[in-house]
Amino acid sequence: MEKATERIQTLLKEKLACYQQLHLVLKAEKKAIGTIDLGMIWETTRAKKDLIKKIEELRNNILGACQNHFPGMKKKTDTFSLGTLVNALPLPNKRKTDIRQLKRTIDKEKDIVAHFVKYNQIQIKKHMSIVDNIMDLFGNNASQARYTGKGMVTHGRKNNCLFMSQV
Repeated sequence: MEKATERIQTLLKEKLACYQQLHLVLKAEKKAIGTIDLGMIWETTRAKKDLIKKIEELRNNILGACQNHFPGMKKKTDTFSLGTLVNALPLPNKRKTDIRQLKRTIDKEKDIVAHFVKYNQIQIKKHMSIVDNIMDLFGNNASQARYTGKGMVTHGRKNNCLFMSQV
């Protein structure tokens, strides 16, 4: 039982390390979005995919380790969640405490990662809308009202306008 507990703890620590690395990658992505560094954005995208793949592998390894060392857990863990898994472990409370602490730390890191994901998505949408507006200017849509350097609206009569009106 001691060996099983150590194996599960080791896998949970690896999972925590992956979430911490993902946190750092998302911070780098946030900076790259702000500076519009496309090369770095592509690098962070590759790093995120690799880390997510590693997290999924660890998730399967954790479940496998639990089911191998504690055969009765197959019935108790139809759907996988770390909380359900920790509660289903047939260990004394003293041993579960360390695993529960790791679970709480992983959950906190997941929350931080979720925050960065949401923030980065919002920033990308903002930056892309600016790029879309710039591309509309270059698209030279003659039917759209435009503003000249003197602030006059030209309803498609003049080609060298500075801004298009938004409908």
